[in-house]
Amino acid sequence: MSLRVGFGIAAVLAAGAFAAGCGSDDSSSDAESKATPQQALREISEVRRGLEQAVSTYKSGDKAAADEQVGDTYLQHFELVEGPLDEADHELNESLEDGIREELRGKIKAGAPATEIDQLHREIVTNLDKAETALR
Repeated sequence: MSLRVGFGIAAVLAAGAFAAGCGSDDSSSDAESKATPQQALREISEVRRGLEQAVSTYKSGDKAAADEQVGDTYLQHFELVEGPLDEADHELNESLEDGIREELRGKIKAGAPATEIDQLHREIVTNLDKAETALR
């Protein structure tokens, strides 16, 4: 086997492995798409609890830990709300996604005043209330 053919085979194998590792059907999207509205309702309670803890952590002065708590809450709990909520109310789902993942984390990372964090947290909680209604 020539060196050129050997590299060609290695490139094909590497590309296949890369493609397999980058598939869109990871475990979180599987769980998200398979969650029921009842499971999503339970997870909303966990989202509330996680965000409340993150805001408290932020107010205590640890913005890095608060950011991590928001990220963990999003990945471990809100991801399970997304599928059913998107079916029930797409716009509300998008608003919550952006509010938690982008806006709240962005403000935390930027070191925004606690009053801004509180205001955004209240808006997210109001949207979580709406999500519960939409999922019932």
